[in-house]
Amino acid sequence: MCAQFSPEEDAMFEKIGAAVLKRLKKTRNPGDLLSVLASAHKEFDRAYASAPAAALATVACRAGCGTCCHVPVGVLAHEVLIAAQYVQKHFSPEELEALIARAAAHREAVTGRSNFERTLLKRPCVLLREQSCSIYEARPEACRSHHSNNVDACRTNLENGREDLDVYIPGVRGRMFAVMLAIDQAVAEAGFDGQAYDFGSALHEALTSSLCAVRWTQRQSAFPESCREASEPGDEDSGVMRAEGYFQ
Repeated sequence: MCAQFSPEEDAMFEKIGAAVLKRLKKTRNPGDLLSVLASAHKEFDRAYASAPAAALATVACRAGCGTCCHVPVGVLAHEVLIAAQYVQKHFSPEELEALIARAAAHREAVTGRSNFERTLLKRPCVLLREQSCSIYEARPEACRSHHSNNVDACRTNLENGREDLDVYIPGVRGRMFAVMLAIDQAVAEAGFDGQAYDFGSALHEALTSSLCAVRWTQRQSAFPESCREASEPGDEDSGVMRAEGYFQ
């Protein structure tokens, strides 16, 4: 799949992607589709646990940091809907109302801005609570896939609005990206929405309109264009996952 994957990581991509696609195709009840993908997120834990011990020893990420929760997060529709389901199940009415207000403010702030401009805003994720994720069990795939070996470097990158300092851990990053791409490619191969969306904006839409989930199960675009991840000029298709015939 990826020239930068090791043979082991490439095998993970193929195995996980094929398994997820098979389960999606076998699922007849539309109401069970998101559960298939939420269950697939357990593959991130397995991939992390099986990473080289030396690589895991360098992971600096800890609860209460929250640095990476201040940058734009691009997601596919199923990730938003999984998060929305979790919120609706676990948040009180007062917490839900406050979240919708934060998401609306986020959406207004980022609309019409480039990805770089959004990065410079340093807006905290609308689900960040006391510098920790309030939906950790249902967090997006990108949040599961990025690990750092240096917290101070992360803070410097955030302050500068650029990833000038390399904080990634090769023995961990490739494995997590293999899982993320496998799930997302399987979603695209099954015909579901492959458009990348801004997480905060799409979450606002999902929490205020039940039609988003309906459209997704019908293999339509789940969210309006105003929720899309910002694309680079002249490269509007860069944030779209398309069916490529993998896992056949």
